[in-house]
Formats: sequence, structure tokens, C-alpha cells
Amino acid sequence: MTYLDELSGGNEEFKKKIVKIILAELPEEYTLYKHAIAGGNYFWASEIVHRIIQKIAFFQLEESYKKVEKHEKYLREGNLKYHPYFNEVVTKILNFLPKYSI
Repeated sequence: MTYLDELSGGNEEFKKKIVKIILAELPEEYTLYKHAIAGGNYFWASEIVHRIIQKIAFFQLEESYKKVEKHEKYLREGNLKYHPYFNEVVTKILNFLPKYSI
């Protein structure tokens, strides 16, 4: 959460607001993603992944960002190679955020 600390300049209200936004949006986006995958609509899933990538970038998870970026591209080609990795990254973020006490 170093980036959030730097971005906020120590403003606790700002940090709370950002975490709340991510906690509100990410689970919904992830549910839509799973629905798109289950329905075989990989292009739609790639669009959702594109939105989620921005949240991953926020956490400065460089390696994860690169792999999820590949996942977005592969989905557009109908390839699920990075699907398990993507699920793991999103799950870790979703498990971490509620524990992050601000």
C-alpha cells in the first residue's frame, strides 16, 4: 500500500475513499468476469479484465500486471492460459483489502 500512502500524502480520508471504491467495484467486476467466462464470451471477459488491470496497477504488482495484461490479450483470442493466475491475483486482492485497516 506504499503507492496509496504516497498518493494520499497522508490524507486518511482519501485512502479510505480509494479502498472503499475498490472494494465496491472489484467484486462486481469479478462476478461479471466469471459470468462472461462461464458463458464463453471471452471478448466481454477481456473488457472486464481491462478495467480490473487498472486496480492491479494501483497496487503496483508489476509481475501480476504484466501477466494480467497478457490474459486480456489471450482472452481476445479465446485462450484461457492465464485464467487461473488471474483468479489467484484477484482473490488475493479481495482477501487483502478488507484486512487493510485504515
